[in-house]
Amino acid sequence: MFDSNCYIFCLQETKVIEFVNLTKNYTSKKVLDNLNFKISEGSLFGLIGENGAGKTTLINSILGKLDFEGEILIQGISNFEFLEKSRNEILFVPDTPFAYEFLTGFEFVRFVLEMQKIPLESVLEKLELLFELFELTDYQNKLIQTYSLGMKRKITLVSALLQNPKILILDEPVSGLDAKSIIIFKKLLKSLSQNGSTIIFTTHILDLIENLCDSVAILHNQKIAYSNESFALEKSELEKIYLDLIGKNEDENLKKFEELL
Repeated sequence: MFDSNCYIFCLQETKVIEFVNLTKNYTSKKVLDNLNFKISEGSLFGLIGENGAGKTTLINSILGKLDFEGEILIQGISNFEFLEKSRNEILFVPDTPFAYEFLTGFEFVRFVLEMQKIPLESVLEKLELLFELFELTDYQNKLIQTYSLGMKRKITLVSALLQNPKILILDEPVSGLDAKSIIIFKKLLKSLSQNGSTIIFTTHILDLIENLCDSVAILHNQKIAYSNESFALEKSELEKIYLDLIGKNEDENLKKFEELL
């Protein structure tokens, strides 16, 4: 049975991240309340919820930026131990694109690769393909300060995709992207997943979850429920499930609005 506060649908079995009684309090406010669920290896895991539901707190907890009660296990060991031993195996891309604006696009990517000790020559062909796919080839030698928000998003995604991390965490990754780039990005994420990477991302776009994810969690009232049963989610039902869970009086209010037209 599913908890009334959350639905989760999982189609994979081998866990890579496990949350055990995870609780986080800020002074007197409880932000995450006794979370118990698992994320499967190689899965495309979508995390959705209202603003302020605790998604960012959950991500920051995984990344070791926050203390918390309970446990987060990554490949069977605590997240803090995993990060100490294998920090390069987990990569986070925040919702606000970060790139040094005094560098060109190419210089920024090269800088990121140097920081990760990845030889440029080993990924040069892949880099050229990504520049072409995201229509950045003609802009790679221009300063990032001249880029639009969408282009800054693209250059940060390119630098992330080149690293081929085992665990990739993305916060609102398609914000600012044009429709073509979103389609390409979805295909790239699927390729990464099929190659063994575990991908976790937050979004408010339910269509993206429906079209891309093989496992989904809805965070609501600081809780997440987990079911270890395989559940074939009818994709078209996600919007209804979300509204039933979070919408409360929205259907009634929408009907009232229609009557006033």
